[in-house]
Amino acid sequence: MQWLSAIFAFLFAFGAFFGASFLTAAWRRRRRTEGEVLRLERALPGYDCGLCGRVDCRDYASALASEGADPARCAPGGSATESALRAILGESPQDGRGAQRRAVVRCAGTAGLAQTRYEYDGYADCASAALLYGGPKRCKDGCLGFGSCVRACPLDAIRVEEGCALIDPELCTGCGLCLPLCPTGVIELLPASQLWHVACSAASAPEGRLRHCAAACTACEECARRSFQGEFTLVGDIARASAGSASFSAEIAESCPTGAILRVGDRKKR
Repeated sequence: MQWLSAIFAFLFAFGAFFGASFLTAAWRRRRRTEGEVLRLERALPGYDCGLCGRVDCRDYASALASEGADPARCAPGGSATESALRAILGESPQDGRGAQRRAVVRCAGTAGLAQTRYEYDGYADCASAALLYGGPKRCKDGCLGFGSCVRACPLDAIRVEEGCALIDPELCTGCGLCLPLCPTGVIELLPASQLWHVACSAASAPEGRLRHCAAACTACEECARRSFQGEFTLVGDIARASAGSASFSAEIAESCPTGAILRVGDRKKR
């Protein structure tokens, strides 16, 4: 029976040694992971916007460290944050944001071009203005111009000029934080490769749009007729640009009778 006791003692000692080693390794691994999570979290902008698909930046950092989450999911941080995250993770810094997007304002109705129905002197907020007969502009589908999107942008990529918002394509990362703040839905996310867009989102009858705004798309189809490579098409009663950036887009834009076709980031010239 002594040999049996010796075997049990050996197994107990071996198990205790193995368990202690496992727990020590697990503790070291957890400590290393926690340190990595902290470094990853510090590299993030800290907006807790949830656009990466996680609850907040801390949760995203934890997923990066332990779940193999994509380091290109931080839209506000852009490629610079992605490179920093990859460096911490031991990956080669690179911009893998193949589906990067940027926002545009589908409206060119600045003061003097867009007609107004009344003078609004209430709280300078787009949602508040929209509650009063849809806003002061005659076109109910355009930019209200009170800057709710400006305050929502964490990168200062949006400004309001002459009563209409304009987004800087060099600063915008397509985070989408401005979209829910626009009561008319005039802000749209486009592929970053798209260089042109139709700056009008009017849903009223085409024949009456010019009475509301001199920059409106009248669905004349001139751009569609000139689009031999599908640069512009008519969708319903309004022109839309394709995701491509064909070299003929500038010539087509010049043919638009109201100048509603704009290069991304440009303002309509009067």
